Amino acid sequence: MTLILLTSLSFAQTRTIVVTVPDTTEVVYIAGVMNNWNTSADTMTKTSDSPKMYSFEFEMADTTGLKFKFLSGPDWKYQQVRSTDFVYTHDSVAVVDEFQAIYHKDQADSVTIEVLVPAEVYELNLTGNFNGWDPTANPMEQVDSSANGKEYVLKIFTIDTTTLAYKFVAGPGWPYEQKAGDFIYFTVGGIQVLDNVDDFKKIFDPNAVGDITINVTAPTGTDQVWLIGSFNNWEPATAIQATKNQDGTFTVVIQDVADIEYKCYSFNDWIYEEAIDATGTSLPNNRAASFITGPSFDVTVAFWKQQYEEPTAINDYETAKNLIYTRNGSIIVEGVVEKVSVIDVQGRMVQDARVKGIFTSKHLNAGIYIIRVDGKTKKVLLP
Repeated sequence: MTLILLTSLSFAQTRTIVVTVPDTTEVVYIAGVMNNWNTSADTMTKTSDSPKMYSFEFEMADTTGLKFKFLSGPDWKYQQVRSTDFVYTHDSVAVVDEFQAIYHKDQADSVTIEVLVPAEVYELNLTGNFNGWDPTANPMEQVDSSANGKEYVLKIFTIDTTTLAYKFVAGPGWPYEQKAGDFIYFTVGGIQVLDNVDDFKKIFDPNAVGDITINVTAPTGTDQVWLIGSFNNWEPATAIQATKNQDGTFTVVIQDVADIEYKCYSFNDWIYEEAIDATGTSLPNNRAASFITGPSFDVTVAFWKQQYEEPTAINDYETAKNLIYTRNGSIIVEGVVEKVSVIDVQGRMVQDARVKGIFTSKHLNAGIYIIRVDGKTKKVLLP
């Protein structure tokens, strides 16, 4: 881990968590504040068989009130029976008497998924918890075609067949997902059948692809409009910024698409999402647009959950006293009360978030950044 500050220095320390678990336990995962409650990110190391004990090391400067749970497998179904979280102390060994279920390593396996879909389907993707619900990462192979439709097959590996959830996507993104809920591998069995066009939201047509234009009328005072949607896999970091027109409206062109779902934002971060009223109520559904029925669409944003404002002169702020350090291309800020902003040396807002506790930025390019924490600032060098 790299730790560089341009003002006062504070250092993260190596911390250790130890737990005793039932003898039948084969693996122990830990989920907590230090890994954003990810159930499969961190496995603990076995240190003893009798009693069965596991340990986990991590780096953090301030562990005050640090909460976490133990799991006997990579899913919440395997979490400890004890309902309350553990709180970190440096000199104690936690004890878990029982898990809700015990994961066994032989549950990991290769799984073959087969499906019969309508003949209108040109391409089919499989998405699920095995690939982080990426709708395009795993294209399926067509193996048969008949009057009954097309048959597709894909073999995948999953860490736990008993919790494997998935669905089918009849095109390059979420606008083409199946309408039904997720399939669960252990409860469906055999070949799935989606035999009606209405079983999908839409079916991708490669002959109906082109540029979709979105014209946005935004609330008074709006300086920027961004679109995040299925066309960029709902990633704020790759949001598309609209061009501001002379009449105050904004225009975005999404290139080479057939169908999209999207929402408007006053900046490329979730907290700046559009709303339907002054209280910040979200739209009931994503906006949708289709090249074949457009290709141009006029939309009106009634309100913003939060309207983005350009940062003012950073020299007007007091120096932040928070612990701020870098790790793996991100900037970490501890002790946040309400809000963190990341600003580059040109004064451009890179990221803005409302958070309490620990803030981890998105992956950033190397350079100097201004970190504004609860109204106070500090310069940080990201190597």
